[in-house]
Amino acid sequence: MSADADFSQMRALAFDLGRAQASVFPKFRAIVQKTMVDTKKDMRAEAQAAGAAEADMLAGFISYETKETAGGVTAVIGPTEGAAGSFAFLYYGNSKNGPIIKDPLFALQRNVDKAIPFFEKILGDIP
Repeated sequence: MSADADFSQMRALAFDLGRAQASVFPKFRAIVQKTMVDTKKDMRAEAQAAGAAEADMLAGFISYETKETAGGVTAVIGPTEGAAGSFAFLYYGNSKNGPIIKDPLFALQRNVDKAIPFFEKILGDIP
């Protein structure tokens, strides 16, 4: 017993997706960069608004980094590693006091929510 399968449409789809990636990837990267810039600004503002001297100092060390891989764009945001990273207690608290600065995930989520319509538009424009 044998079976025949026609994968010509799958090959055509794979080709189209490969072509689309070349035009979509730079646009996605730009949106990720803008989202990280806005999140960094929010995190710095929240740190400075906390009023603690350490929080004000921490604001200057908040940065982000993006990386491009074959799978897409990744981003990391927060205090620069090795600089003011020991100020994590400002976000999470310690044995003496609770958190002083709002959890950074709130700033990230606000900005990701703003970016989603732009991602959707790019995906909708793929021929």
